[in-house]
Amino acid sequence: MRKGQTVANHLTRGVVTLCLLLFTALPVRAMTVYGVSVDNAVTMNGQTLQLNGFGLRTKWFFKIYVGAFYVPQLIHTSAEAVRYQGDRLIRLHFVYSKVSRDKVLEALNEAFENNSPGFTGTADARQFRSWFSHDFLRGDQLDLALGADSSVVVTHNGRLLGSMISKPLQAAIMRAFFGVYPADEALKRGMLGML
Repeated sequence: MRKGQTVANHLTRGVVTLCLLLFTALPVRAMTVYGVSVDNAVTMNGQTLQLNGFGLRTKWFFKIYVGAFYVPQLIHTSAEAVRYQGDRLIRLHFVYSKVSRDKVLEALNEAFENNSPGFTGTADARQFRSWFSHDFLRGDQLDLALGADSSVVVTHNGRLLGSMISKPLQAAIMRAFFGVYPADEALKRGMLGML
């Protein structure tokens, strides 16, 4: 009888531990913004990243996507964001009905040119742009995961678009969102938690 109780206790502990691991790994929903659930925290490389801030990318009067920025510890200035070398995630939730890959590439090229002009024509820049082969629809999610190991991993709705180790690409992406001439100033302020 005692042996059966021990097995049952171990099984119960295992199930409880599994449930705790599962639920702590799941993102906690923070709020709904423009119909998009923005997570309070996400897990990247086994580390919890917290929501630093979020904002809306607009073009003229069109709402394009909600951008969210995740880091281990809050960052409040663009200089801090650009300098930070640890794990970080930029998550884009598309809210416009359809954004063509050409428009996305045009915006990336413009942001790179405005903030990292020496990077635009590099092999890393060309490889990064080659990952974008599909249009983005309302409800799509694009993740730009930038690792402490200089990795860049890009996923579209959880599907890998591409990855590489490139400190210059990481820097160009961060400057595109947080540099002197970001793609959208209001989005930058929002992702820095300034709104």
